[in-house]
Formats: sequence, structure tokens, C-alpha cells
Amino acid sequence: MFEPIRINDLILFRSSLLHSREEINHGFSTRIGGVSSGFFHSLNLGLIKGDSRQKVIANRWRFYNSIQVTAEQTVQGVQIHGTRIRIVKEPGIYSGTDGFVTIRKELALLIKTADCPTVLLIDPQQKVIAAVHAGWRSVVNGILEKVIRLLADQFNSRPANILCAVGPAIHSCCYEVQEDVWKIFPEDVIVRRGENCFLDLPLAIRQKLLRLGITENHLDDSNLCTSCRADLFFSHRRDSGQTGRMMAAVYLRK
Repeated sequence: MFEPIRINDLILFRSSLLHSREEINHGFSTRIGGVSSGFFHSLNLGLIKGDSRQKVIANRWRFYNSIQVTAEQTVQGVQIHGTRIRIVKEPGIYSGTDGFVTIRKELALLIKTADCPTVLLIDPQQKVIAAVHAGWRSVVNGILEKVIRLLADQFNSRPANILCAVGPAIHSCCYEVQEDVWKIFPEDVIVRRGENCFLDLPLAIRQKLLRLGITENHLDDSNLCTSCRADLFFSHRRDSGQTGRMMAAVYLRK
């Protein structure tokens, strides 16, 4: 179950499954609690044309402070809807990367979103964490299989021990797709309304994770639609691209 929490002026969401682990800190941002205005009101965390860099930096400072890290402790990717996952030991910005894995404590893995799901993975036994930007292209091309395999091969993680949280994302109530997309997904994650087809991407992710060996009681889904909840979230689809970005973050405490 995901629960909202208020920290100063910010509202974040946390997975109760991950929050139950004392060695983990994590959070999923909303649009509430920042200084941006207009299309980017208010906690825009993306350096996007139309919003000022100073305001975005101020917003990021607020978000980092809410999860008790500094900018110098963060890892971010230039996300390209691909399947590249990096094992990281140092903070920084990594090009062409949609997922990260680390065993280093106090190193926060960040994923930016505006509709795509973020998947956070934690193996409490091996003390390793991962964060994945799970848009439909990445999911189809195997990013979830890749991260589970990497955790197993490099860190001796067993899928049955891994805890997963799937963050806020656009859901089938709002996510209309064309034939080039719906035909490559299983029929049971496609919702048909008349001649229109809608993708339930969080369900597709859930099904893949279960097939990969994640157990039902180790899988938490926010069930929050970014497109429906304009009061809480930015949405690229709903706002025709004129919108901000949220972030999800996870790190291992010392």
C-alpha cells in the first residue's frame, strides 16, 4: 500500500512495503510543495524549457531535503526509454541510462517521470537496491528481466527475496494506445472501449515481475494514475507535453 506523507510543504508517497525496512529510505514526489508556476506548478523537478533553472534547483533542494540527502549524494540518468542499467558506486549524471543498481550506502538512485512507472527493487538479504524507469518501450525490450538477472548474477540475489514497489503512473483509464503498441502486449493488459484500446502498463509490469520470481506479498503498486490526479501529479499525456517532472528516489541508510 502507498501512503501520502507531508514533509514541510511537500507531499510525497511511500510504499509501506519498503518503508517497513529500517535500512531503506525512499520517496515518490508529487507536484505539491515547490516554487514553479504555470504549466510547471509547483514542484517541477525536471530541467525543462519554459521553467527557470533556479526554480528547478530550489525544487530539487526541497525534495532532496525531504528524503534527507544532498545533491552530491544523488545518481541520475539521461533517460532514453532504453534498457541500459548501470551498477554505480559514485554520484553523478549518467548518459543513456534507464536504471541503476548499487550497494553503496547513502547513494540515492533517482528516476524522473511524468507518466511512466518507476520500479524500485530492494534485496534486504544482499543489501542491494535498484531503480528502473519502466516505460512501455523499456518493458517490452526487457529492462525488468535485465535488472532481475543483473541482481542475481552480480549480487547473488534470489527473486523471492526482492521487494518491489511500482510508483504512480498513467493507467488504463487514460492511456490510449495505437495498434503498434497494443499488439505487442498480452491481451489481458489491454482494455478495449469500443474501437479504442488502452494499456494497463502497471499490470503488465506486475505480471512480468511475478513471472520473474517476485512473490505476490513482496510487490506493492501505488494504484495512482498520474493522468487522473492533476491535483497531485504531472502527466505528459494529459498535458500534451507541457508539464513538469516528478522523481522517485531510494537509498540504503548507513
